[in-house]
Order: sequence, then C-alpha cells, then structure tokens
Amino acid sequence: MSAAFRPVDPAVVRRAAAEAARSSFRAAVDAALRTLAAATLSAALSLGLWQAWRWATASPVFALREIHFTGLVRASEAELVRKSGLSPGDNLFRADLPRAARAFEAQPWVAAVRIERRLPGALEVTVEEHRPAALVQAGALYVLDDEGRLFKRAAPEDGLDLPIITGFSRDAWEERGAASSAHFRPRRPEVQLRLLAALHVLDSWKVAGFNVSALSEVRLDEDGAFTLFAHDAGRGASVQEIRLGVKDLALELRRLAQVRAALGRRGERATRIDLDNPARPDQAAATLADKR
Repeated sequence: MSAAFRPVDPAVVRRAAAEAARSSFRAAVDAALRTLAAATLSAALSLGLWQAWRWATASPVFALREIHFTGLVRASEAELVRKSGLSPGDNLFRADLPRAARAFEAQPWVAAVRIERRLPGALEVTVEEHRPAALVQAGALYVLDDEGRLFKRAAPEDGLDLPIITGFSRDAWEERGAASSAHFRPRRPEVQLRLLAALHVLDSWKVAGFNVSALSEVRLDEDGAFTLFAHDAGRGASVQEIRLGVKDLALELRRLAQVRAALGRRGERATRIDLDNPARPDQAAATLADKR
C-alpha cells in the first residue's frame, strides 16, 4: 500500500509567513509602547520628586525648631548643640546629620548617638553615654567605663566617687588625640586584659555583697594577682589591705566575709588579709591591728 503526498501550496506558505511577520511586528510595537510608557512615567515621577524635594528643602514648614535629647546624664545638652553645627531655622532635610553625629560622639561622655528626623521641624537625638566604672592611675587620673575603655581625663567637676585602679605606668598606653579627651589605647593586648580583669574584680566584689564605695583602690600586682584597699565596715575609717589571687575570686571573697565576721565576734580587726594561697584556698592569713 503506498501513500500519496500532496505538494505544499506556496500561497499557504506565504500567508503563514506574512502572519508571523505581522505578529512579530505587533509584539515589537507593544514592547516599545510599554517601554515608552514606563520611561514617561518614570520621568514624570522623577520630575515630581525633584519638584517636591526643591519645595521641601526650601519651605519654612520644615525649618528646624527643636532638638530633643534622650539618654543624657552627664553630657551637656547645650554643649552638644553648640558643637553639632545645627542651628534653629536650618532646613530639616538639608541638615548634615552624619556630621552632627560625629560632633556629638567627639564629646567625652558620649559613646554612641542616633539622630532621627521628626517632621515637620524636630530632631530626636538618642545618646548612649559611657558608664563610668573606675578611675585609672596612668600619670594622671582617667575614667574607665564598664566595657574597659578609657574615655576621658578625670576632672573635679565629674564628681566621681570610684575605686582607683593602679599598677600601670603611663608608658603602657598609646595616647591619641587631645590629652583632655583621654583617647588612650593599650600598647600591648595584655594591658587591656588586665584592665578587664580589674573590672571583673569589681563585679565580683559587688556580687559578693560588698559595697563598692568602701573600695578605694585595686592594685594590679606584677605576678597577676590583686591587692585591694578597702574600708572595713563597722571599723571606722580604717583601711584594710586585701590580697586576692586569680583562680577563684568568688571563693576568696566568701572567705573574706567569713574572716571579717570571725574577727568582729572577737572584737579584733585586721590591717591585712591574705587570701592568695593556691595550695590551700580555704585558708586565709590575717595581720591583726594593735589594740588600743
């Protein structure tokens, strides 16, 4: 059985080709019209936004009238505003907020700052201040925050009643910037680690129930241990020297409380208590004061 094939009609082929060409042309025209419409809309929006920006940056409606600060404890609001470069009447959208933030953070007590616009004419400034934890003797007295950063030179007007960390020489620090700002960095990593260790001693002292205000000095000894000078509660103004090791501060401070309590029951007081006994951490040695 054989099959017969009918020859293709050339007219049919031409019509199919013409229809395909017309479809392709219509698709290209549609795509071009959509692109043109999108470009026209984008241009119109851009023009509208540009006009809106010109109006907003020139309108007195958005003039700066107020600057609200939150988080200020020690930093001076007036000083911050004066250094910021911001002035009443400045346009809120043209105000250089990054520059103002850098000016705020250049102030000694300011650790970080966030500035937000509040339409129509206010700025909201959220300030995070350094939290002073101790003073550090390094030639002069400098203020140490609770993250281990020296951030300013101590001044009488600061009114800080904090323990003093000693045992560092000024040569241990690399000074950057003005001395009044105390932009100090440790010359060696171990110096920073020792500062953090001193802060750990202060935290352990508080956790053990002792009053930080009774602690006058934390000396970093060369062997890595610590010597504390503290007022003995209930013993007037006498200062007690307390030697601590580094292995188990919590245990040593519990032993300190026990030794003080035992001496108190006997009507005695110690001028020095040594709790740094690695071989026998459960024991303490006390140098008793002369009875008068």
